[in-house]
Amino acid sequence: MKKKLILFLGFIAQLFNLSAQTSLPKSTNEHTVSNSLLWKISGKKITHPSYLFGTIHAICNEDFFFTPKMDSALQSCQKLILEIDLTSPSMIEEYQDHMMLPEGKELKNFFQSEEEYKTFVHDATKLLGMDIEPFTKLKPFLLLSMFAMKADTCANQTSYEMTLVDKSKPLQMKVEGLETTTSQLEIFEKMSDADMRLMLLESVKNDVVSNKEQEAMIRLYKAQNIDSLYNTIISSPEFKGHEDAMLFDRNKKWVPILENSIQQNACFVAVGAGHLAGDKGVLELLRKKGYTVEAVR
Repeated sequence: MKKKLILFLGFIAQLFNLSAQTSLPKSTNEHTVSNSLLWKISGKKITHPSYLFGTIHAICNEDFFFTPKMDSALQSCQKLILEIDLTSPSMIEEYQDHMMLPEGKELKNFFQSEEEYKTFVHDATKLLGMDIEPFTKLKPFLLLSMFAMKADTCANQTSYEMTLVDKSKPLQMKVEGLETTTSQLEIFEKMSDADMRLMLLESVKNDVVSNKEQEAMIRLYKAQNIDSLYNTIISSPEFKGHEDAMLFDRNKKWVPILENSIQQNACFVAVGAGHLAGDKGVLELLRKKGYTVEAVR
């Protein structure tokens, strides 16, 4: 799970830091024919175009790239819009308010047996290189965030979101979020204990197959092939049942917020690349609203 959903788990890894693709199916989406992470939004009487950029929330330093055209698009905008506002002073407080499990519940209660739990603790300790006892009364998303940070084998990682925030400062760009820290964390809080158990067990795996899958996804990202990246995520067995909560519902909620913003200012919008493509992706939803959405390469 951690390998294929890192595009979605990465935001939690950023919050944690602040507080302490292989042969793939072709896309059937006729509109998203150009490989690109950067898309120009115009039309509907917009006086200045805005841009939509697909990120990967955590990537090895050697794989990170930001082209001159991406940089030029950013500099042409007045506002930076992320999934959540990483500059908000209340972000850490919101995060901390959601950390503790309910009274009387512990991490071991998510597992089917004492033996299964002990095996998980052993594997988690080996993966993280530290005792997980301090985390046993905290909600599992904290451990998931730590596992996500360990998903790559590289020593140093870069966050596209934090890089964009740093780039926005000398440009004096206002930073806003499409949703709150609370709403993102509630995605995991609303999952059943059985689903969370599977996520925890999958997250401590570190096998050759998972590593190859992660490497393939990074190759697709660097090739800016958002269709194949989307298809890889959506066809993953471990993603089944969570499509609406983690992807489609959020896309739908974001579009009215984006409409309001891009009608007022030129905006550089950066969200996980998995949100762009597909019939229910942000690109298609904006087109259905009457906007012209074009790939920028």
